[in-house]
Amino acid sequence: MSYAKYISILLSGLALVFFTAACDNEEYFELDRPAEAPWQTLSDFEKAPIGAYYGLSGNGGFRTIFAHGYLAGELFADGVNLAPATSGFEPNGDAEDMYARITDMQIGLFDNGIYNSGYFAVGFANGALDFVAENNGSPFAGEGRQDEVDRIAGELHFVRAYAYYWLTRIYMPPYPNDEKRIPFRINQAQNFDEAITSELASTNDLYGQIVEDLRAAKDLLPERYEEGVQDPSYADGRANKFAASALLAKVLFHMGPDMHNEALAELNFVIDQNGGDYTLEEDPIEAFNKTGIARGSEVIWYYALWAGDGLGGSSNWKHPRRFREYNASNRDASGPESNQSRYIVASESFLQQAGWEDASGELTAEALQDKRFNQLFLRLLPSAQTDTIADNIYPEPNGNFATTEAYMWNNRYFRAGRRLTNLPLLRLADMHLLRAIIRAQSGDAAGATADLNAVRNRAGIGDYTGAAEGLEDAIHLERFKEMAFEGDRLYYLQGLRMDIPAGDRGGSAVPWNSPFFSEIPDYETDVNQAFD
Repeated sequence: MSYAKYISILLSGLALVFFTAACDNEEYFELDRPAEAPWQTLSDFEKAPIGAYYGLSGNGGFRTIFAHGYLAGELFADGVNLAPATSGFEPNGDAEDMYARITDMQIGLFDNGIYNSGYFAVGFANGALDFVAENNGSPFAGEGRQDEVDRIAGELHFVRAYAYYWLTRIYMPPYPNDEKRIPFRINQAQNFDEAITSELASTNDLYGQIVEDLRAAKDLLPERYEEGVQDPSYADGRANKFAASALLAKVLFHMGPDMHNEALAELNFVIDQNGGDYTLEEDPIEAFNKTGIARGSEVIWYYALWAGDGLGGSSNWKHPRRFREYNASNRDASGPESNQSRYIVASESFLQQAGWEDASGELTAEALQDKRFNQLFLRLLPSAQTDTIADNIYPEPNGNFATTEAYMWNNRYFRAGRRLTNLPLLRLADMHLLRAIIRAQSGDAAGATADLNAVRNRAGIGDYTGAAEGLEDAIHLERFKEMAFEGDRLYYLQGLRMDIPAGDRGGSAVPWNSPFFSEIPDYETDVNQAFD
């Protein structure tokens, strides 16, 4: 079997039994005897969500869905810039093209990390959900644990939604749009011909499916892990009811103002009904410096890197390394002197809007007061300079970037030690700020201010004291600071139907629905007959 044909089968949503079999030619699908379901017991079935989460993390450190998608959300927007590099360390060509806002291009950077990993996860989820459906929702009725079957099904719906969430963001125009562009499968392919003729879906189709999956996940998932009730593996970085609701809120928000009231209902549930599981009581860094079965108090869902493949091993190669391109330290967490792969820095536009730099490029008192600046960023000065104004400001080590300027680097990833840091994927601060802007735009200034102040006070900068007419802009700005380098900026502005500012590029803002997405990989369009 050719590589291209193998990839096409892989991406068309085949289940785990197909992935692990020896697939040498088309005759593989012409079995004398149907393959036996890989799940003979409920304990076996626990491996189904583990496989689905594993699919999201891809088959290598550069291929995880988590780190790659953030690049688009930052590079197409206005919060970052590309630092000039020396010693042969130049920005990735795809990153340069995205920063230049070149459209109608295939962004190879995303093919492994988003396309392959996304459809890996979809395939794992489809096979297991088909198995549940074929058994009328109760494949292990004799074991008397329908609650556990439901919980596993809920996780599978969640993972499939999360995979399509990023596939849609990276390969599709913003909602609403009815152009059919990427393969759409919610069932396991049964034969080779079906695998290479997947139906194509539009943005509208995909958002409809994502919402349906997340509503199903919310209905099926428990609110939290309970020892002795769920399988012990569920304690470790797996989705619960609040994670499903939080992701659903983000999806509904991105669908635009007509869906914001529905998003508000989910945000109210996550923020007000979580039983104290999620709070903003800890410093911002506490969301980013955990490993093992641990999370910061605001973290609703995280990817636990310490267990690698989810089966109890260390498997450090599963660590998302792509963060090192926009983080001060590399994946070894040994300091900026060890990371010569970084080239994406905070833009001057961002720093001045945040109030962290003045017009001459000097740090402000507000920056030094803000815990996010002090805990999640690193300011590196030209090598010849020294500065002891704060712990996170010091000369560029080894002169990796020979410039006369000081750069501000993101410093939130790899903060719990070598490759082991859990990645916070859904945070409570995000939920408060989404609710704040929806409340503000619906006329609930008091509620919006309360949400805004919850985030500001956690950051150590006190209540908002500006004029009422400036409240919406204050929320936009607070989110810019809070969610920097988490792949949020482009999609937040799209959800509000706001133009995307130029940032450090100069020139004018561009429309929110500009074609900031990748073309479909050639290996898919060349083989999948749906593209003929």
